Amino acid sequence: MIIDINLEIGGEGAVCCRHCGTQVGESPQQPMSHALVRTSAAANAGPGIKEDPGLFTDRTMALRQSFCPGCLTALATEIVPADEPNYRKWTLA
Repeated sequence: MIIDINLEIGGEGAVCCRHCGTQVGESPQQPMSHALVRTSAAANAGPGIKEDPGLFTDRTMALRQSFCPGCLTALATEIVPADEPNYRKWTLA
C-alpha cells in the first residue's frame, strides 16, 4: 500500500522507502521508527525563516528533519520546540 511519494507498506507490514526499499518503520503504528533524524537551529530551514523564533515564543525552536536510512531521501521536515524530542507522533491507523 502506498503511503505517500516516499513511503509504502511492504508485504510483511513494515514501512519501506519507495526509492531504495530500505525499512523505515516497523509497522503502520511506528512508520518512521528507523528514520535518521537531524536536529539543527530553526534558521537553517532556509531564507523563508527570517524572524528569530524568540520574538514569538519563550521556547527554543529547532529544525527537525527525518531521512531514509538507506538513500537519505527527506521524509519529514518540521520546526518544533527543541525540548520536545517526540513532538509529533507519526502513525497510520
